[in-house]
Amino acid sequence: MVKLAGVLVLAASVLVGCHQDPTGLSTVPAGTSATNQGSGMATLSWQAPTTDTNGAPLTDLAGYRIYYGTSATDLSDTIQLTSVGLQTYVIQNLASGTWYFAVTAVASTGVESTLSVVVSKTI
Repeated sequence: MVKLAGVLVLAASVLVGCHQDPTGLSTVPAGTSATNQGSGMATLSWQAPTTDTNGAPLTDLAGYRIYYGTSATDLSDTIQLTSVGLQTYVIQNLASGTWYFAVTAVASTGVESTLSVVVSKTI
């Protein structure tokens, strides 16, 4: 089984970081953008991963999963994206307050990378 390397990068001005999970699944370096497109919106953008944790070309990327919520330690809302070509997503209808976001890459086998660094935006 090939382990999925998350080489996603959420485009951002707030925070950028990276770390490795001891399970061998690479986490995603991340930051989030706080673009003000209107009340209650956050735009997330990232780069698709190109290799697995062994450095081999990633051939089974199936999509991404966005995790978000009002607590950095409880990202209880998720959005499943099944298009690997989709690398920007706008989350709408967010209530006022601070929101936290992270992204994972998902392989066709269902293997998911670890969460990216959690980043935030205040609405």
